[in-house]
Amino acid sequence: MEKSQEFADVAKTMAKIDVCMMQTVGEHGVNTRPMSNNGEVEYDGDNWFFAKSDSTKIAELAEDDRVQLTFADHDGPNFISVWGTGAVVDDVELKKKLWHEGLEQWFDNGPEHPEVALIKVTANKIQTWGDIGERVIE
Repeated sequence: MEKSQEFADVAKTMAKIDVCMMQTVGEHGVNTRPMSNNGEVEYDGDNWFFAKSDSTKIAELAEDDRVQLTFADHDGPNFISVWGTGAVVDDVELKKKLWHEGLEQWFDNGPEHPEVALIKVTANKIQTWGDIGERVIE
């Protein structure tokens, strides 16, 4: 299968999954937490997440940019693991563009507030299992 088709399959499956688990590396090892996946954003190898600017994950990314994301589509069943590098992006216009109404439950003041940070995870390797096939994309 052509790499662009493999990527399209991953993107289509990923868009259906509301929450993924994000792992970062901290002082005491790997930290894992659920993160809202914005399926409205067309996946191009970058995942985008909102976080509070004073959160542990933001501090950890400043020290070690390695990130792993895991997605589980229980209706599929499909599973996706993404290994990549994370960075904090300070771009108010991009935050406004990626913002969706559901984020208001975590961020009272909207995307323009300084407490709202944007994390970009750029994929280095993707592995899939399930109905979308077992494969590795690098």
